[in-house]
Amino acid sequence: MARETRGMKVWEFLLLLAGLGVIAVALVVAINFTVLPRIVHRNTVVLTPDVRGMTVDGARLAVDEHGLTVAEDRDRAHPTIPRGMILEQTPAAGSPIRSGRRVQVITSSGPPTGGVPDLTGLSYRQAEITLQRENFRLGRVSRIVRDDVTSLTVVFQNPPAARELRKGRPVDLVVAEPAPPRLLCVPDLRGLAVYLARQMVTDAGCVLAPIVYERTDRTAPNLVLRQTPAPGHRIREGERIELVASSP
Repeated sequence: MARETRGMKVWEFLLLLAGLGVIAVALVVAINFTVLPRIVHRNTVVLTPDVRGMTVDGARLAVDEHGLTVAEDRDRAHPTIPRGMILEQTPAAGSPIRSGRRVQVITSSGPPTGGVPDLTGLSYRQAEITLQRENFRLGRVSRIVRDDVTSLTVVFQNPPAARELRKGRPVDLVVAEPAPPRLLCVPDLRGLAVYLARQMVTDAGCVLAPIVYERTDRTAPNLVLRQTPAPGHRIREGERIELVASSP
């Protein structure tokens, strides 16, 4: 009899728990479908004000009139909008929202910055490409003539390398360019001995092409018969002079 009594008590306890569970579920359903909608629908629907371009404090004043609050989400760099100004908002301006809700905003951290790349020693074209890749602008370019360069080469920059600078700002360059070659008047080498003509070409800073020998009975051997360019022609320093001489 004791065992039967104990078993009945257990069943009664389980039935009690089941009943309490049913009551709890009913209460939750009742709250969800009756109480909460009444609470929620007490808040009026307003149109979200446009707070873009405002400071966070200014936005709070603007949305407070509509019963809303402002929540800062994060900040993001922007090339033109100053630090602390609002870039984006959620919900969007003009969207319906119930009073009491929050308007999330993303603010500007100001223009992005970065270290100025080292351009010294680069060619002018390489410097242009590097500045563009690093989101800087080419500023003023000054040129100087130097004998130790063979092409346009960056020799100075402002701001200097590694200086922290706002993206999009200009970087000024000083570029060295090679000195223009001298123009020479080709001397008349015709009739000169080959060794003497060779010496004159070398002294003038030009290059003597391999001499072409031509057999002739009208002149002595090893004398210059013809030349290219012709005598009196103006050429740049370093250009070639071709000679035709009488064969030995």
